Amino acid sequence: MSKTKLEAIATARCPKCRQGLLFNNHWWQLKNFSKMNENCPSCGIKFEVEPGFFIGAMYVSYALFIAQMALGGILIYNLFNDPDTLYYVIPLTLLGLIMAPFNFRMSRILYLHNVSGIDFDQNAIKKQK
Repeated sequence: MSKTKLEAIATARCPKCRQGLLFNNHWWQLKNFSKMNENCPSCGIKFEVEPGFFIGAMYVSYALFIAQMALGGILIYNLFNDPDTLYYVIPLTLLGLIMAPFNFRMSRILYLHNVSGIDFDQNAIKKQK
């Protein structure tokens, strides 16, 4: 049984077959968090649709970063009754640094699934074999 698109995004799977992993390592493994497979291990499709394709994922990464900073700022404001500026800067900077590997990967996953033009094909694995 195939995964839904949301499950494929959440588990970083191929947009065509929804089986093969996009990345070899977990996002919290800082040494190799950005290592992405060139082709799907299950169906063989090339993930980088054209040279420089993932440059557009920077816009998605920026949107994720802004959402995290806004949510963090709102939480600090409400939990600590609008503290001094330094009490915003330090935690939000740390949050941004900690979430950078996650944002990098999630932006590529979202961009690949929604902008690449690669559609789900239930027979993709069978075609490759």
